Amino acid sequence: MRQFYLSIMLIFLVLSEMFAATRDTSRGSWGLQARQAYGFVIAHRPALELLQERHLLGAELSIVKTSSGEKEWHSGFLFPDVGINISYFDLGAPKILGYGIVVYPYVNFPLSDKSDWRTHFRYGMGLGYVEKIFDAEENIKNSAIGSHINGVMHFDFHFEKDLGKRTYFEIGAGITHYSNGSTAIPNLGLNIAHVSAGIMHYFGQKTAIKKETRPAYIEDNEWRIYLAGSEKKIRPPGGQKYQVGVLSVSRMRNLNYKSSLGAGIDLFYDNSLQQRSLREGNPDADETYNFRPGIYGAFQLNVGRIGFNFNTGFYPYTRWKGDGNVYSRIGLRYYMKNLFLCMNLKSHFARADFIEWGAGIRFKKLKNNSSGKKYINEN
Repeated sequence: MRQFYLSIMLIFLVLSEMFAATRDTSRGSWGLQARQAYGFVIAHRPALELLQERHLLGAELSIVKTSSGEKEWHSGFLFPDVGINISYFDLGAPKILGYGIVVYPYVNFPLSDKSDWRTHFRYGMGLGYVEKIFDAEENIKNSAIGSHINGVMHFDFHFEKDLGKRTYFEIGAGITHYSNGSTAIPNLGLNIAHVSAGIMHYFGQKTAIKKETRPAYIEDNEWRIYLAGSEKKIRPPGGQKYQVGVLSVSRMRNLNYKSSLGAGIDLFYDNSLQQRSLREGNPDADETYNFRPGIYGAFQLNVGRIGFNFNTGFYPYTRWKGDGNVYSRIGLRYYMKNLFLCMNLKSHFARADFIEWGAGIRFKKLKNNSSGKKYINEN
C-alpha cells in the first residue's frame, strides 16, 4: 500500500508539469465544498471480509483557501487550494464498526486546468474516530481496529466541471485509510474505497495570480539526521506497551522545487521483538533481538515548509524473522531552517508497526547560497 501511494505521487509530479495551464486570477479567496460518498471497506485480509456487510455511505464538508502566488511553492504546484475536511461515514457494518468520522487538512493539487473540466489530486493526513472497536466479549468480529481514535491518510483524484458563477460540479474516487500505528490491538486498519460527487463554490474577492520567475534552487546534496520514539502493543489484545527508538541518517538531493530523492540507514530498537521471540518458543532470545538495522530509499514531495515522505527499506540483518525483511514508511516533516519535526507511520506490507514521533537536523552547504538561491522548504 505504501509503494502504491508513492507511485501515485510520482505520476502526479509528471502530469502536473505536462498538462496544466495556470489561470490569471484566483477563483475567490475561500470556498465551501460538499460531497456525497459511496463505497466499501477493502478486505485486505481474509478476516476483514466479515466487515463487508453492505456498501457504505458518507458525507463530506470542506473549507478551502485559494492560493495566488503569495508563497513561492504555489506556482510550482500550479496554485493549489489548501483546506480542511470533515467527513462522516456509515461504515456498512452497524454492529461491528458503526460509524466513522475523519478530520484532516489537505492540499488540492491541480493536474489539468485547460478546459471546463479540471483534474485535481487531493492528499491529506489527520485524525479519525471509529464508533465500535474490538472487544473480546462484545465485538470479537472486529479484527481491524482496537482504538476509537486513529490516524487517517486520504487521497483522491477528482474532476471539476465549471457550472458558472464560481460554482463547480465534482466527481472523483479515492481511498481513506484508518490506522492506530499499533498503539492498540488489533490494528489491521481500515481501507475505505469510495466514489464521490459534490459541489464546490468560491466566495470573496478574486486575486491576480503572481507569476514571477522563481529563484533558482540549490542542487547540493544534504545530510539529514533524526531521532524518534514511540510506543506499541503486540498481540494478544490488552497486553502491555513496548518502547521503540529510531536513529535515521539520510543523504538527499533536491531534484527540483517539488521533490528530493535519496537513501539512508536506520537503527531500530524495539523491545517487543525479544518478547515475541520468546513467545515463539525461542528461550535463547536476549536483548540483542530488539535491535535491527535498515537501509532505505527515500522520496520527498516538498510543499513549502512541509515535506511528504515516502521510504521503502529492508533489514540486512534481523534476528526476529516474523516481520520479513522489507518495511515502508510514510509521513510528514515540518522544516524550520536547519531543524525539522517528523511524524512517520512505519509498516510491514499492509500491517502498521508503529508511529514515529521525532526531531532532526539537516546539514547544508551555506557557502553556495550567495547568489540568492533558495533551499527547499525555506518558505
